[in-house]
Amino acid sequence: MKICMIARTYPPRIGGAGSVVQKVSYGLVDKGFDVSVICSRVKGTPRFEIDKGVSVHRVMNVSDTSEFTFLNLGISVSSMVRKVVECGRHDIFHAHDISVAGFSGGIAKKFVNKPFFLKYGGDLVLEYLSLKKFSGWDPRKGLEGTLEYRGGVAGVLHHIQSWYFRTYDLLLPNSFYGKDFLEERGVPDCKQRVLVNGVDVDMFYPVDGAEKDELKELYGLSGKIIFTAVRLVGWKGIDVLIDAMQVVFSKVDATLVIAGTGPEEEHLRSMVGKYGFGEKVFFLGDVPREKMPKYLSLCDVFVLPSYFEMAPNVLLEAMACGCPCVVSDIGGVREIVEGDCALLVNVADSKDIGSKLVDVLLSPALALKLSRRARRRIVGRYSWKKVIVSYVDVYESYL
Repeated sequence: MKICMIARTYPPRIGGAGSVVQKVSYGLVDKGFDVSVICSRVKGTPRFEIDKGVSVHRVMNVSDTSEFTFLNLGISVSSMVRKVVECGRHDIFHAHDISVAGFSGGIAKKFVNKPFFLKYGGDLVLEYLSLKKFSGWDPRKGLEGTLEYRGGVAGVLHHIQSWYFRTYDLLLPNSFYGKDFLEERGVPDCKQRVLVNGVDVDMFYPVDGAEKDELKELYGLSGKIIFTAVRLVGWKGIDVLIDAMQVVFSKVDATLVIAGTGPEEEHLRSMVGKYGFGEKVFFLGDVPREKMPKYLSLCDVFVLPSYFEMAPNVLLEAMACGCPCVVSDIGGVREIVEGDCALLVNVADSKDIGSKLVDVLLSPALALKLSRRARRRIVGRYSWKKVIVSYVDVYESYL
C-alpha cells in the first residue's frame, strides 16, 4: 500500500507535528508500506531525499520566519497541491495539520480521486485568535470559546474548517476530546477515527539520580529544576506559571527552565524582570528534538499550564522520561494522565499551580509515585509500537 503524508513541517525542522509524521512514516515503512512525505522546504534542506526508506519531497517555502503571510501561504499551498497531484498514484493521502497541509490536501482532492484523511490535532480558529491576539479573545476560553467568534477573519476560518469536514473522507482526531468537539461541529461518528500520538520510549526514558545530577552540572543548574517546553503563545499559560513562581521560590530552592519561542516571549521576559526573579528563570529558546530527553531527564518536575491542548507530544515525552508532572485539568491532558499519573491544577490558577509544584518538589515519595505511574501509562498506551498498529488498522480497513 502506498501512503502519501502531507505536512507543513518535517525534521530537521523543530515541531511536534513534523516529528509525529516522521515516526509514523518510519513505522509504516517497517510494516512494508511505501511512504512518501510532502512538506514545506526550509533553508539548508534538500528538495528530495530518502529518509530511512521514506521519500521526502520538500516544496517551495519563501520564508521560514513569516510563513503565514498571504504571499508565502499562496506559494506554499500551490506548490504542495502540484506535488500531491504528481503523487496521485498513492492509495491514501493523509494531511497532518489544519493549515498549509490541510488546505493543500483539500484542494488536491478535487484532482485526485483517492481517499483523503485529515488529522485534527489543533483548531484553525483558535490558532488565529491566539497568534493574532484577536480583540476580545481570552485564551482561557479554550477550544470551546472559538465558537463564539463568527465575524471577520475568524468567520472565514470557521467556513474553511467546515469545508475541511465536508471534503475529507475521514477525520482523525488525536484525542477523544477532539472527537467530541468535532461531533459538536457536526462531524458524524462514522466519519471519525481517533489516532493518538505516540512517543519513542527507547529515546525518552527515566535516568537514575546520579545521571540526573551529572546533567544538572553539565547545564550549570542547581537546586530543584522545574521544566516546561511550549510555544510561547497566550493559550499555553506561561504567564500564569511565572506568577506561580512567587509561591514556589518562597518555599523551595528551585529554577524554572522554559524551552520554546513565540510572540509572547518579550512579555514573559518582562514579567520575570518585574518579579525580580533574575537567574531563577531561564529561557532556552527552541530545543532540538534530540536534546529534549536530556532536558526532561534533568528536571525534578515538568509543568504544562495550558488553557487548551488536544494531545501534547511534550507531555507524552515527559511522562515517558518518568517526570513527575503538574498539568492543567483540561480535556486533552486529562485523557493522557488518566489513572492519577500527574497532579491536575485548575486552569489559570497560579496559586494552585504553585502549591502543587511545591508538593512534588518537597515530597520524594509523591514524586516517585507519579514518575512510575507516568512511565507505565506511556509504555502501555502511547508507545509508537502500539500506535503504529492503529494507523495500519485505519488504512487497511478503509480500502
